[in-house]
Amino acid sequence: MDILYCRFEASGLNTGAGLRKLESWILVLGDAMRGLLVLLLIVGGAGCGDGLSLRDGDSAGLPTAGPPPTGAPPIGSLRLNELVASNRADRLDDEGQSSDWIEIHNSGSQPLRLGGYHLTNDLKVLDKWAFPNNRITAGGFQIVWMSGLDRVSASSKTEKTSAVAMPFETTLIESGADWKYLVRTLDEKASKTERKLPDGWATVGFDDSEFAVGPAGFGFGDEDDATEIPRGTTVVLTRREFVLDEPLASESLVLQVDYDDGFIAYLNGTRVVAVNPPETELDFGSVANGLREAGLAERFDLSRHFGLLRTGKNVLAIVGLNTSRGSSDMSLEPALGTLPTICHANFRLKKSGETLYLIAPDGNIADQVRFPRQMVDQSLGRIAATKSGWGYFLTPSPGRANVGPQQSRPVTSRLWFDPEPGAFRPGIEVRINQQSTVAAEIRFTNDGSDPDHSSPLFGDPVKIAETSLFRAAAFVGKERASQVVSATYLIGPRTTLPVMSISMKPADFLDVHLQSSATGRSSERPAFLEVFDPEGKRTVATGFGLRLHGGAGRRGDLKTKKSYRTYFRKVYGQGRVDYPIIPEAGVADFDKLVLRANSNDRSPHGSNIRDQVIRDVHTDMGALAAGGSWCVLLINSASRGVYNVTERMDEEFFASHLGPGAFDVMKTGDTVLSGNRKGWDDLRRFIESTDFSDDANFKELAQRVDIEDFTSYIIVNLCLQNFDWPHNNWYAARRVPDGKWIFLCWDSEWGLGYRHPGLGDAPYGVDVDPYAFMDSGGAYGRGLIRSVFLALIDNPGYCEYYQKEVRRHLKGALSISNIMRHIHRHRDAIASGIDTEFQARRYDKKRWHKQLEEVERFARLCPGFFQKYTDEYFSHRDSASGEERVAMIEGVGGRRHVIYRTAKGQLHELSSSIDGSGWSDEAIRIPATAPPATGRPSVYSLAGGDRHVLYRGTAGHLHELLLPVDGGKDDVWQHTNLTSLLEQPVARCDPSVSVVDGVPHIVYVDKLSRPREFWFDGKWHHHPLPAAPRPASDVVISSTPSAFHVTYRSMFGVPCEQVLSRRAAADGQRNWSHRIFHRLPAQGQPLGFNAGGKRRIVYRVAEKWPVREPFVFRWHARRQPGFREYEGGRNTLVQAWNNGERFHRLESIGKPLRSVAGNPCVVYDAKGDQHYVAYRDADGHIQEANRNADSWQLIDATTLAGAPPAAAEPAGIVSARTGSRYYVYLARDGHLHELCFDGSWTHRDLSATVLAGSK
Repeated sequence: MDILYCRFEASGLNTGAGLRKLESWILVLGDAMRGLLVLLLIVGGAGCGDGLSLRDGDSAGLPTAGPPPTGAPPIGSLRLNELVASNRADRLDDEGQSSDWIEIHNSGSQPLRLGGYHLTNDLKVLDKWAFPNNRITAGGFQIVWMSGLDRVSASSKTEKTSAVAMPFETTLIESGADWKYLVRTLDEKASKTERKLPDGWATVGFDDSEFAVGPAGFGFGDEDDATEIPRGTTVVLTRREFVLDEPLASESLVLQVDYDDGFIAYLNGTRVVAVNPPETELDFGSVANGLREAGLAERFDLSRHFGLLRTGKNVLAIVGLNTSRGSSDMSLEPALGTLPTICHANFRLKKSGETLYLIAPDGNIADQVRFPRQMVDQSLGRIAATKSGWGYFLTPSPGRANVGPQQSRPVTSRLWFDPEPGAFRPGIEVRINQQSTVAAEIRFTNDGSDPDHSSPLFGDPVKIAETSLFRAAAFVGKERASQVVSATYLIGPRTTLPVMSISMKPADFLDVHLQSSATGRSSERPAFLEVFDPEGKRTVATGFGLRLHGGAGRRGDLKTKKSYRTYFRKVYGQGRVDYPIIPEAGVADFDKLVLRANSNDRSPHGSNIRDQVIRDVHTDMGALAAGGSWCVLLINSASRGVYNVTERMDEEFFASHLGPGAFDVMKTGDTVLSGNRKGWDDLRRFIESTDFSDDANFKELAQRVDIEDFTSYIIVNLCLQNFDWPHNNWYAARRVPDGKWIFLCWDSEWGLGYRHPGLGDAPYGVDVDPYAFMDSGGAYGRGLIRSVFLALIDNPGYCEYYQKEVRRHLKGALSISNIMRHIHRHRDAIASGIDTEFQARRYDKKRWHKQLEEVERFARLCPGFFQKYTDEYFSHRDSASGEERVAMIEGVGGRRHVIYRTAKGQLHELSSSIDGSGWSDEAIRIPATAPPATGRPSVYSLAGGDRHVLYRGTAGHLHELLLPVDGGKDDVWQHTNLTSLLEQPVARCDPSVSVVDGVPHIVYVDKLSRPREFWFDGKWHHHPLPAAPRPASDVVISSTPSAFHVTYRSMFGVPCEQVLSRRAAADGQRNWSHRIFHRLPAQGQPLGFNAGGKRRIVYRVAEKWPVREPFVFRWHARRQPGFREYEGGRNTLVQAWNNGERFHRLESIGKPLRSVAGNPCVVYDAKGDQHYVAYRDADGHIQEANRNADSWQLIDATTLAGAPPAAAEPAGIVSARTGSRYYVYLARDGHLHELCFDGSWTHRDLSATVLAGSK
């Protein structure tokens, strides 16, 4: 073929016209010639006239550097200044990745905008990547990440976390700054006007002189709030003004907020971001529409609102939101600033070399550089004082001027140790060898720090007599010219365990170990890992990232044995470790590991093996669990003791075990570890709104949750008594998009009979009933795991299945022999390592053996106890209270009606005259279909004045009797068998009724001890309440303006309330949820009412005191304020209410305390907005208590009225007509007596009055 020789001057290519003319001229050539010519033009245009010859004298075995870089002088003040095309650890981008990068420099004396400039590596595509219109100051720099991601803003991950790795470039409002704030404390009766927010409060011109001033954060309940606001606050308004004197360099505006539970932010009056905002119009009574715990600030990208900023005065206004007035805590701590301008180009640099062009807005080449193959972490750049002069820097300087020294070619150097690291006898000599392209010297350290130019110079071999660490690097002058290499030499006696040796900068280790609150990628520090097998051969050697791991175990000083996580990334070394570090896992390679110190179960007070044994047993049950093995951990050659090496249960873990795919992974605190939370939240809503006694609903749940897996998960944790669960220490996952949720054991150190050293003489023993813990005790809160279990046992068929699974697993994986097999296997595996650790730390090894004995004892006994408690829990049946209490009601015209039952079950009605001076007693005439009554009757009236009597018949059916308002004493009451009518189970206990908006709501406990609800709104309806917590008393229904409440005592003695929102009920939803009050054991019947804007529960403190779950307080009493022990009397009344602490606050009712003989009653004076609590004491006196100011006042009504002692509990009402209070009770003389307070206490023997009136 013909060859056409052409020569173009480089300067001719630096114009758009020249490029267009050249392009059209090339088109006349054939395809082959055109491609060759373009190649020659690019090479020639870049100034590579000196060819491609290799440098003479390159060292054998090292990569060659290729030709020197070249570039034409830049045109204009903007120029390419530095690049790294083989970045490994020099600098990380906003996603924590080691992307390559280039640096643009404004060498002029004026700021300029980057809009219109482009980067390209292809002259056919001049606009390959466009710069954003960012402002770059005179003498300033702009980094462009050559990642191929094509974006000009920070990653969503960076925006959502206050990572130390990405601090604000410009801080507009610093964290902890003073703000103006406004709080209004409201009660439920607050008017709309009182709730209204000030008009225009979020705008710049608003007069905020009535606002208080305080530093952020605002809140209560966390003991770390800078500005305390009143408990019960649900809305706080905050304002902060700031001034901009000149335009900001970056438009990446970010709001950073740590909050609990929600907020709405406004910039200069415009709403810019909201989290968990209320669904209704915002006012001081609003609440957050979702939960969120404070502790880690989130970031929110406000870049699209950058235009709202103005030169001069600006204002950021934020509404802090809480979920309810009864919430335990609230937090709001904001900050505002801009992040450095983040630029990611849409193409990558070729490590093998290419030409990069900076294209000016007019299409001309503003600057260019041709670079050959690049070396790791060495930058290519030029000195600011020159206009070309490209060369290499051993120390890159992104974002600042390059000052040298500069190399003409990259430096390559390789170091290795002789002998190879491993296990040796004392006296071994270590040599460090090198091969470099330039004269270099070797410097090293032994403490884990990176060597620098002042570190010891390696010369003669080093003889070592004890386990030692070497870290070495080659240096040219004062600059490091090689990667740091690490080697550990194990000297002296060894255990039978593998050894993991970590080397890292001592300061970095202190950061990881002591910064207990640091989390995320920003808390990760680079390190080097070596793994040695039991024979001492090094099997793994790679860089990695180290983080602290765990929760409470993060606390402690440098000597404390803590847990860590290892992250294998290419930025440090190998992206994965291709070695079976955990043989039991069945996984060939790992991208991360957890090094578990077994915080609660560690030396010297623990066995070290509890968590691993429980995970292994769960695996035997057919479930998925994190595999684990054992090692001795060295950090900078110092032993930290025996560690449990386990898998990290993230998306990679599930793909490794279940096959490729995407997974949602959730963990403790409803934290999203992988995927997103939509499926988890959908499951929660489904659980909270669905009745699973319906088999169709149960089948739907079985499509969302792997029932067999979940059942095994519950059984293993309950049987082996993992009492730091299920509110804590859990993982759950599902395959996206519609896989079933599975659940995994983790951090089960409180299982297998663990005794916490702070619990004193109130330990968790082998005979503790785990169902008490799950049903009514320490498994507190609204954790979804507990909710799923309680939902499942609503279904009778599941209850049978669960009990069969318990029996099956107790014969297999949970058999004594299988549990003991795992205990002995792990005991024997770590014995030699524990021996060395105890000697080094001067612990008494007898303590370890004592712990093992306790674990073995638990394993021998727990299966039998678990079967016993399972049988008891699922066979539990409620029993009636046996009260002889009467029922009272005020009828038309102020007549009082008292319903009572005779010994033969006949119902009678005592009725007063209008003025109360006369009384009649008539047997209630019932049809033949109505059976005799048993237990305590109830009575209610509707708006028309009809009277309704509700009672339990001798066969357990619920019956209602109705007498119309115009009915007479001789009329037969209308009868309805409600349980037969609605085809519902018969009752075991007496019913309770409350009328709300003209609708009667009836609750009772059925023959299987499940609460049920009936209501009548023109026709009768029915619905079951959740089966757990299982009741052991009658259930009592009451109402507040916002909810229905069903109060009872659980089978484990815990006061409990089931709650249903009245709004939800009006919408046809019956999603009852429960609250438990597990500070004190109760006996009898608890009662609830609302006072002072808080829900209050009154109950009788048990005489017998079970010091076991769910009543273990001593640990909390010692450690945290507000978690104190109860010091009041037993068999007395207490009031409990939520004051923002984990457990409800307790207050004894009355001084001096009077012993209680029966269940109390509560009456409400609507006019005076006052509740009264009345009860029978041990002497038969009726005591009445009411709360004035900050204390309860106790009055002996029996003594004041001169009344006889009571034999049964009182019933009471407040007259709507007169405001007088009345109590009726059965006295020891067999008569019904009435106490009345209408300014003073009086007494009347009703039975005698009736008898006298009949004569």
